[in-house]
Amino acid sequence: MLDTSNRRVGVFIDIQNMYYSARNLYGNKVNFTNIVTGTTGNQKLIRAIAYCVSTKTGDETPFLEALHGAGIEVMTKELLEYDSGHKKGDWDVGITIDIIRMLDMLDVVVLVSGDGDYVPVGEYVKGHGRIFHVASFRESTSTRLVECADIYTNLSDDTATFLLPGSNKPRPAKPGSSSIDPTSTEDEPSLTVDKNVVNDAERKPRRYIRKS
Repeated sequence: MLDTSNRRVGVFIDIQNMYYSARNLYGNKVNFTNIVTGTTGNQKLIRAIAYCVSTKTGDETPFLEALHGAGIEVMTKELLEYDSGHKKGDWDVGITIDIIRMLDMLDVVVLVSGDGDYVPVGEYVKGHGRIFHVASFRESTSTRLVECADIYTNLSDDTATFLLPGSNKPRPAKPGSSSIDPTSTEDEPSLTVDKNVVNDAERKPRRYIRKS
């Protein structure tokens, strides 16, 4: 059996994409700490970073602090609101830049997102001899991203582990709806993380960083 214990792993979590995917598919919240431990396994975790969009109300602050307490670094940027009422908040470019910047210190890049915009950085990771591992809910994931991945973890295969306790049954699609938009920023979430699943002996606490 291949010994993977010396592989250095970086986990990059697209919070908005994952939150809305879980809400639209299951009406539930994501257990981000279990995703980190599940995708890392016995490998050596170097960095685990969650990228979140913050709102003016600061409702997400308890969630961010819980992530930090669970040993996950947090990067935030403010939600952009236009005069037209349109809202925009995504981390595609920022996550891509961080993956490229940290690649020399990693053997495995774990991307927790279903967004097809990450295909180019996935190809870049593989082109530099690293393993590109994607974890997401398959129903709301770009097929191109799945095909790009060296390893793909379908979180829908084990909702008992990767969703918080609650109703993990798939929600029926709305009439006339043919797709899920996990990047929508309407009804900005009050997110949840279960801190109790993290083994503090295996992972040191990381910094809580705000980045605008």
